[in-house]
Amino acid sequence: MILGEKRIVAPGGSAGIGLATAQAPARDKADVAVASGKKDRIEAAPGFPTAGQGIFGGIDRRAFLLALGTFAIGTDAFIIAGVLPEISTSLSSSVGATGLVVSVFSIAYAFGSPIVSSLSARWRRSTVLIGGLGVFALANLLSSASPTLVFLLASRILAALSAGLVAPASYALASTLGAARNRGKNLAVIAAGFTSAMVLGVPIGVFLSQYGGWRSSLIFVAVLGAIAAVSMFWAGVPESRSQKAAPALRDQLRVVAKTQTVFALMPFLIWSIANFGLYTFIAAILRRSLPATVVPLLLLLFGLGAVAGNFIGGVLSDRFGTRKPMITCLALLICALAGIEFTSSSLIAAGVNMIAWAILMAALFTLQQQKAILVDPAQSNLLLALNNSALYLGAAIGSAAFGAVISAMSFTLLSPISAGVATLSLGALLLMPLCDQETPPSAQKISCAHSLDVIEET
Repeated sequence: MILGEKRIVAPGGSAGIGLATAQAPARDKADVAVASGKKDRIEAAPGFPTAGQGIFGGIDRRAFLLALGTFAIGTDAFIIAGVLPEISTSLSSSVGATGLVVSVFSIAYAFGSPIVSSLSARWRRSTVLIGGLGVFALANLLSSASPTLVFLLASRILAALSAGLVAPASYALASTLGAARNRGKNLAVIAAGFTSAMVLGVPIGVFLSQYGGWRSSLIFVAVLGAIAAVSMFWAGVPESRSQKAAPALRDQLRVVAKTQTVFALMPFLIWSIANFGLYTFIAAILRRSLPATVVPLLLLLFGLGAVAGNFIGGVLSDRFGTRKPMITCLALLICALAGIEFTSSSLIAAGVNMIAWAILMAALFTLQQQKAILVDPAQSNLLLALNNSALYLGAAIGSAAFGAVISAMSFTLLSPISAGVATLSLGALLLMPLCDQETPPSAQKISCAHSLDVIEET
């Protein structure tokens, strides 16, 4: 079975089979049918159909295979914090020095992802995804065998670069699966793979570390990466139909320098600082007034809320575009961030606020993926790499800045400062010129000729 095999069934016609490289025109026919009032039905081939009705309606199930990769990457990104003390003891280094393992990964991802995505622009998708996941698995095996902190840091750089190659490519491929009107939902599946790591991947990895040490946690991550790679190899990765040469380096640099790119990424960078600066210290904030035993429960609720928020963001982008939902979600997020300080003394209030925070944060993340693609769909890999770089860079800046606030002042200031920074992000979003479509994919009227032009560019 090829991952991209599709069966197209038109009313009154017979079914035909096409490979992954032929699925895009079929997608466009569906979009044209929606615009013209016709209801042509697109039926996926056995094994990889689209999901049913409701919030999951229209999701191409091939996206779930791609989500295996982002699940592995998300687990790797979050798991080190859970086993940091054990790593410190094992490698005979201070906790502060061992914390560089997290910082180095974030920085290497932030600055390396656009570079490796640019250099791999001429590679086949299968090489990028399957090969990248293979290197990712190898890097985590090397991390698990690290005899010294320096060796561990080097292996984490390799893991970050491979993750920075695979994740943007997964989002870019997901955006081409199925009908354009369901693009947000497919992107939400990939994002949910990443955020669900907080709910499932990290707890399993930390649990394993209690019996096999911290090295077993990283072996677990390596196994996840290998499973994702083998699954994609077995199913097949759809390649682009376009015969055009990959964009030259100067063209990619031109995209990076575009004002529109800066406008799309700057608000995201700012609210990433607000979000992850506060999240880094959320356990310490909650433990001031609540028993330490309830903190894992609240973090679990946060993770579940994030998974739900990914799909909510996908539905919003498909129905309303990106700009208006982002403004609404960001305004509500400011309220949630400001409310942390006031709700952290009550279990129920804190739980409700944590869920609201997670839903809004994750919905914004999915909307942002769509927004980044809209800057230049032909350069989606590079733009999504830059987008993820903004996320990791914001996390690094936020954790460092909020840590300085704690050292100089008090925990009580973190929540209002986080809300203030998010307000700056909202201001930037409102003041910057409209850089994306206001019309959602579900309402667009796309001509056949225009649709085929889009396919050739992607």
